[in-house]
Amino acid sequence: MLTHTVSTQADFYREFLMARHAFDPKEFGVDLPHAEFVDRMVDAFGETYRGTLTIDELCLRPRMALQFCDDMRSKFGWFDVPDDIILRCIMNARKHG
Repeated sequence: MLTHTVSTQADFYREFLMARHAFDPKEFGVDLPHAEFVDRMVDAFGETYRGTLTIDELCLRPRMALQFCDDMRSKFGWFDVPDDIILRCIMNARKHG
């Protein structure tokens, strides 16, 4: 088993945040490459809100955001994908074009 020590709190948070961005969908029972998973989430978001709501606005409405995540898990059958992964990949896709 490999062990890794983090020297500072800033290093810990940097590593933690990068790890959340670089997730593997297979960790959550999704048999798709990362890019395809993100594309499906972005497309589903676009189909759901059709330009009436941005991902930022959705996140300002927590109940709607949770409902969206529940709907996506039901739609695709990916019941182990956490809310933050669903929302984060849509936000990152928007930020990175």
